[in-house]
Amino acid sequence: MREKIINFSNKNKYRILLCVVLVLYTIISFFKLGNNYNPQTFVNLKSYEHIEYKIPKDTIIYRLQFFSGPNVVTTKCYFTSDYDNQELWGTGVNCNSDYANVLKWNDIYLSNIPNSDYLVIQSYSDDTIIGEIRAYDSNENEIKLEPVNDRAKRLLDEQDTVPEHYSYMNSTYFDEVYFPRTVYEIMNNTAINEYTHPPLGKLLMSIPVYFWGLTPFSYRFLGNICGILMILVIYEIAKVLFKKEKYGLFAAIIMALDGMHFVQTRIGTVDSYLVLFCLTSFLFFLKYLNLDKEKEFKQKIISLLISGTFWGMAISVKWTAFFVGAGLGVMWLFSFFINKGYKRKGHFSPAIILWSILGFVIIPIGIYVASYIPIIKNPNSELTYYTSVKDIEKGKPQETFNVKIHDVKSFLEYQKAMYNYHSELQLRKVRNHEEAHTFSSEWYTWPLIKRPLWFYCGRYYDDNGQLEKYGTIACMGNPAIWWLGIFTTIFTLLYSLVKRNKEGFIVILMIAITWLTYAFIQREMFIYHYFITLPFVMLTIVFTFSKLVEWKNNFKIVLPILCTIFLGFFIYFYPVYSGVPVDPKYIDKTKWFKAEYHSDTGKYDNEWGKSWYY
Repeated sequence: MREKIINFSNKNKYRILLCVVLVLYTIISFFKLGNNYNPQTFVNLKSYEHIEYKIPKDTIIYRLQFFSGPNVVTTKCYFTSDYDNQELWGTGVNCNSDYANVLKWNDIYLSNIPNSDYLVIQSYSDDTIIGEIRAYDSNENEIKLEPVNDRAKRLLDEQDTVPEHYSYMNSTYFDEVYFPRTVYEIMNNTAINEYTHPPLGKLLMSIPVYFWGLTPFSYRFLGNICGILMILVIYEIAKVLFKKEKYGLFAAIIMALDGMHFVQTRIGTVDSYLVLFCLTSFLFFLKYLNLDKEKEFKQKIISLLISGTFWGMAISVKWTAFFVGAGLGVMWLFSFFINKGYKRKGHFSPAIILWSILGFVIIPIGIYVASYIPIIKNPNSELTYYTSVKDIEKGKPQETFNVKIHDVKSFLEYQKAMYNYHSELQLRKVRNHEEAHTFSSEWYTWPLIKRPLWFYCGRYYDDNGQLEKYGTIACMGNPAIWWLGIFTTIFTLLYSLVKRNKEGFIVILMIAITWLTYAFIQREMFIYHYFITLPFVMLTIVFTFSKLVEWKNNFKIVLPILCTIFLGFFIYFYPVYSGVPVDPKYIDKTKWFKAEYHSDTGKYDNEWGKSWYY
């Protein structure tokens, strides 16, 4: 009885500590996640359409600030005394933003502008969309523009949303230029530009956007929630694998203190949905494997179906979930044949094959197809793609193809276009003589954090024009966790081979199949592709120290020491993870592998030296 009370007390202790971890992480992750306001009304200018504003007398515009909509902005600004007479407009100044600057605040600095009565903004594309504008003089004082008509007034109706300067708090950064933009396109039934991933992640992102508008906070909100839930899920996974609450808590703390987890779940992309669904699928598959009694057959099937459902959701976010599904498939085959399930009745009877087909084939296909319903219903979702590079190299002519999903054949054609995009990305670069992306990296360098991926930089200047503060977001791991993970992965592999340890084999299998697979993928890759492997590397840390504690109980003191070290590293690199402005000298101190950039050649001094350049 006393032993049960002690066990119950220990469980409560670890669960309370887990709640503390989750609450603290939630507070930190939501701190400065993004503004919950931004322009919500847009003006769409067709080619050669223009809008006009009266400029106050004796005032010259020096800087024009505008918020670009979910498309490129191709305009010219003209300064004239008569907006009706185009002959008096003069040459004009380009006021553009490309696809990398959608849903962002942009600055256009003007010089040698004459004293004029009117500002005319004319579009040179049918897809120009602008959300808001503001003008400033050379002393950075706001110029009150007067709209000539109601349409022009719409670009001045949300002036309270105009920020002092651009930052990640009020604008998209890195790959956010694709996903929130696609959310807008899906919700407004316009042409879909980002077709290279299935739609589910973008549909989920659209839920907060529907209620709160298209703001940085809303399109990052659900991804951050997924990051919080991932901590809870890895807690449960470690509990199932290592049979103790304290190891679940250890895994949760490791994930909460990792930099890539923090960065990747706070950006408005879909990777956090992907990894959460993959981990949840993995968790329920472990529960499926661990239920071996005849009387638990029903619970076993339920776990199998839940696992398959979450995997189906993951594959409907990104195809990289196939790697996790392959790992689960290997485990399924091993458990089935090692137990001679094809000969036995009950929970290992051939009926399990039918349930498995339902869980991992029929249900995922249903989810995947259902995720395309908004695309199918969108009258403007026709996809344009081109002859594949391989076909061109075989002598086929360059052609343009259009596909709108309306039947099975067009649905499969849509998937083929997605596959060609990813499989031929590198070929297109080679064919077009394009250099590798500055922040691309080889798969085998990821655990070393050899090449972080620079997501964002914000520079803040004092009144004298000197750089005062610097904010940056770099997608990189916690070095203490990642570098320790290299050794614990090796230990887990060797220990599992020698001791034939099932839990170790499972973790190593998932690392191998989600990471080593990239050795055979011939395309440009980045360190964030390691994100799906990272939780399993974290589990090797837990596995290693669980075995050390089993060997000698005195090793249990190592767990709080490691957590303290991980926390120290997280705090040290927090400015690099969060974008919070700090002294530039502090950021320089975090560049442990210095990067020497030569402007004359556009190259870094050496391979290792180009590592931490942010």
